[in-house]
Amino acid sequence: ENFFDTEPFFVTKNNKWFTNGESLLPKVNVIENDNSFHLEAETPGMMDKDISVEIHNGVLTIKCHKDDHGTKNENYHIREFSNLGFERNFKLSDRVNTEKVSAKIENGILKVHLPIHEQVKPQKIQVTTVS
Repeated sequence: ENFFDTEPFFVTKNNKWFTNGESLLPKVNVIENDNSFHLEAETPGMMDKDISVEIHNGVLTIKCHKDDHGTKNENYHIREFSNLGFERNFKLSDRVNTEKVSAKIENGILKVHLPIHEQVKPQKIQVTTVS
């Protein structure tokens, strides 16, 4: 079972970085181990106050928005900083324990920890010989 659903149903017009008309999809990594999935998303220049992580009806939504630097009334000679943001949605597997999801930002990388339910983890069953 796939952790993420990348079908067009989950792609929205806001599923990309947006800056003054151009957009780029932020890069993500998804790692799975025995106990959890880990999603890492590039969020350069973002702080915790700029990021929202929500789960609703089995869909993980990551939203980021950072206001531009400076004010509109300043007399710029060159102005390349702008508003920056994105929204990205991922359909979660039923294996994810959505009540224990956590997120942190570290060095421009958003890290979302998605634990797997205990009951869906593989169990080793010992086979014994009947005497």
